[in-house]
Amino acid sequence: MSIISHVRLAVNMRSSVSARIIEQWAEAFKLNALRINEKRLLMIPNEETFQSRLAKTSSDKFASFVNPAFTSESGLDGSEIISKQVANLKDAYLDYKEHLDWLFETVDGVPAKRFKEMIDRAREAFSRGVAKRTLPFTGVKVEQLGPAPIATRWLAGEAKIVGKLRDADKVLEGGPTMVTLNKSRSAFKAGLLGRLVQAGAGIIRANFSPAVISAQNAQTNHQVQSLIDPGLGLVPFTTGGDSHVDYIMDHDDLWLDVQVSQI
Repeated sequence: MSIISHVRLAVNMRSSVSARIIEQWAEAFKLNALRINEKRLLMIPNEETFQSRLAKTSSDKFASFVNPAFTSESGLDGSEIISKQVANLKDAYLDYKEHLDWLFETVDGVPAKRFKEMIDRAREAFSRGVAKRTLPFTGVKVEQLGPAPIATRWLAGEAKIVGKLRDADKVLEGGPTMVTLNKSRSAFKAGLLGRLVQAGAGIIRANFSPAVISAQNAQTNHQVQSLIDPGLGLVPFTTGGDSHVDYIMDHDDLWLDVQVSQI
């Protein structure tokens, strides 16, 4: 067995988002307000569609979480709780429609004025949420990439990604290495990027719990292994294995450690 590629990428726990990024986010929503409303009306034009696309889907998902043997404090059993939820959703269309019509209404000559005001009020919450759970992993494309896109491109064999490494990142062996089939490259990159961001957010929500880090890593490595090029003779990707894509804690810092080994 020989290690052919090993890089350790820093997770920068940002505390804030630049004003420019927040402004871009808000302006994009406000500029597309009319299009968002048009799409809403196209997707859910009437009560019948609401019931089939939203209410039924919501009811089915809700039912899957209710234990049939459960009894609430008010004496309702599992089937009665599900029936009550279904009944509530059947009556929800008018509230749904009235609220969105009100939100996108033209007020004082301004189309979707209330929707745009809502976006402005949401700026601070957006900043906190993105800064805490997303940007540490994605970075900002126009400023500096984060560990998730760097790792994704590293394993797609993109040599130019070396120029995107940050000062804290550490190349321990080799360089970018293509681990998937060329025909699977796009799916591999999109899937791995999403998985790494989702895993990182889950780790933060769990306050860096070792058990959660291990569980998230297991899912990531399983996903990577499912799209490996078998002709490369790589050591299978497993958590803590000779080939791995793992989040690790080192001196209270979170890192994304990517290692590729050949049999």
